[in-house]
Amino acid sequence: MGKKINPILFRLSKNSQYHSIWFSKKKFFNFYLKCDILIREIIRKNFFFINLSYIDIIISNKLYINLYIFNFDYIQNIENYLDIFIFELSKILKKNIIINFVYNIENFNAKNIAIFLLYQINNKISIKKLIKKECNKYINKLCGCKIQISGRLDGIEIARKEWFMFGKIPLHTIRFFIDYYNCELITQYGVIGIKIWILKNNEI
Repeated sequence: MGKKINPILFRLSKNSQYHSIWFSKKKFFNFYLKCDILIREIIRKNFFFINLSYIDIIISNKLYINLYIFNFDYIQNIENYLDIFIFELSKILKKNIIINFVYNIENFNAKNIAIFLLYQINNKISIKKLIKKECNKYINKLCGCKIQISGRLDGIEIARKEWFMFGKIPLHTIRFFIDYYNCELITQYGVIGIKIWILKNNEI
């Protein structure tokens, strides 16, 4: 069971936060769900140059969007895209829009590690060495980390998995918060999947 379900979804009622906060009647639920998905796609399209940790969407009398960032290097470029971004959002929901940029103190999470690996795989670095090197970076910072990459690695015809892990990743223990992220990379040989599991501390 622990291998089949998303670890963040599995812990939502215990120690994970909801990133979509809104409520609607049954007949409007489908509409708001589509709006939520569209808003996230628009944010990723317009702010592609920023590595966003999380996106919170709160729909009430107004539309609140919280963007969690850990690097302010590209924050000045956002002003050029804000007008287009707000114009696209106004087509979906006719509400007043409030955008908050939240500084995330933690400079790494599962998503950041996955995106870094995507760039490295494009540079055609050996997968096995890459996974070990990336895991060894965080031995002193994390209690546990597991990285798994699967697909036609290094252009070999038969698909396989390469993974490396240190520490512990208690998937069945709900009281431990596990950060998880998965993504795909389309290469000339096919699709490569990346999965990251992180246990930051042992505190309950």
